[in-house]
Amino acid sequence: MKTLYFIRHAKSSWADPSLADQDRPLNKRGLRDAPANYGR
Repeated sequence: MKTLYFIRHAKSSWADPSLADQDRPLNKRGLRDAPANYGR
């Protein structure tokens, strides 16, 4: 049987547009929402 995972990323900050996507920190909303979505 195959397993399908749905992954939702948290909201990232665009304060520094020179950063690569994987290096962007989370913004306030991302920091607030990420723990609630972990493990769901």
